[in-house]
Amino acid sequence: MLKINFKINKKILDRIFELVILIKSFFGFFEILAGIIFAISGKLIVNNIIIAFAQQEIADDKNDFLANFLINSLHDFSAGTYLFTVIYLILHGVINIFLGISLMKNKIWAYPWAVAGFSFFITYQILRYFYTHSILLLFLTLFDVFIVILVLLEYKNKKKVRLVR
Repeated sequence: MLKINFKINKKILDRIFELVILIKSFFGFFEILAGIIFAISGKLIVNNIIIAFAQQEIADDKNDFLANFLINSLHDFSAGTYLFTVIYLILHGVINIFLGISLMKNKIWAYPWAVAGFSFFITYQILRYFYTHSILLLFLTLFDVFIVILVLLEYKNKKKVRLVR
């Protein structure tokens, strides 16, 4: 009976792993797209989106924390930050898609690389969090930690299956 429960849990874990990797790859596509749009349009499009969003929020409540935070962030957005953002979005997206596809194809070499790559970004995001205090960044980092745990569990299971054969 215990083995049956383990197999059901393993099956559920496999489905969760596949879903999370698909989500990570899907967001990678949008990161690349955002990086390209950002590179082509410059800071103008970001400024307009933030102002359009914040304008309504401030009209409703001039002390709106999120709207004021976003508008104040525009002032700190230097040319170096802009270039870094473009490169980071595109690089992060490419790595997520490449590793996601490799993991979905069960490439055994991709598991340690995924752990290393995602861990690198987790480390950077944690350091960046202490600088920005972005709640969104904190949630993304926790999601990445969850992904690394899933990748490690899948890698352990894949290695076990290979040893048994």
